[in-house]
Order: sequence, then structure tokens, then C-alpha cells
Amino acid sequence: MKKRTLYTLLILIAVFMCGCASNPKNFSIGDLTITLNKGFKEQTDSNFDIYLVSDDIIFTAVNESESDVEYSGYEINSLKDYSLEIAELNKVDKNSIKQRGSYYYFVNKGTTGGANYTYVHCMFQGRSSYWICEFVCKTKNYDRFKDNIFKWADSIVINQ
Repeated sequence: MKKRTLYTLLILIAVFMCGCASNPKNFSIGDLTITLNKGFKEQTDSNFDIYLVSDDIIFTAVNESESDVEYSGYEINSLKDYSLEIAELNKVDKNSIKQRGSYYYFVNKGTTGGANYTYVHCMFQGRSSYWICEFVCKTKNYDRFKDNIFKWADSIVINQ
């Protein structure tokens, strides 16, 4: 009887601990899928194809077709070229761009409404388009969320 009680207690502890984990949730919009946590909610903003908000972090994504990028006058032949253009548009030194797996990223900071924010820009390539994905949080919280931000960025899948 004591063994059964001990096993039951261990199972309950395991179930409870799993329930307290990050509770992953997939969000799929268009060709992009990202695994965040259940704290994120989908919202609408006409400036973004994807706009997901939690209490502490905002995730946005914009999809740009290769033809639209070319029509805008940019000479883009690769994801790296696209990343360099995005960095330049954000006044970020091109040497701060890093490759991580199948995407490029850079981190920069800005002030909006008197608050300091950190932006993690991640660039991906799709079938015939590019995606610019951004994670935004208050700068004072960035160190606390940095590992999760890159875990979430690593989870992004662009359907080919």
C-alpha cells in the first residue's frame, strides 16, 4: 500500500511539474509556424502579417515577396543580402549580423514613448519570399528572456 501511495504521489508531482512548464503553443499563419507559449495571443495590426503579444514580449513578422523586394530597387540574391539590407534600414552595423542555423539575426535597441526596448530581428527565406521576424521586449527584461527568444526563433518553420 505504501509503494502504491508513493508511486501515485510521484506521478502527481510529475504531472504537476509538466503542467507548470512553458505550455508550448504553435501559431501558424500563412507559410510561417512558430512555437511560443500559451501566454501569447494573436492580435491584428495592419503593418504586420503576424502580430502576437504576451505580457512581456511582442512577436511580429512581415513576409516580402522576392519580386516586391526587387521592384523596390534592392539587389537581393540571397538571405544574407536581405539581412544586410534590413540591418542597414535599421541603422545597424552589418558586422553585428549573425547566422544561427537557417536564419540570420541581429539585436538592436531603441526608445519608444520614453521606454527602452530591445529588438531581436530574425530573417528567414521562404519559397519565393523573405520573412523579417521581430521579438521585442523592454531592455531591462532582455537578459531574462534572451534564451526563450532564441529558442522560439529556432522553432520557426517556413513551409516551402
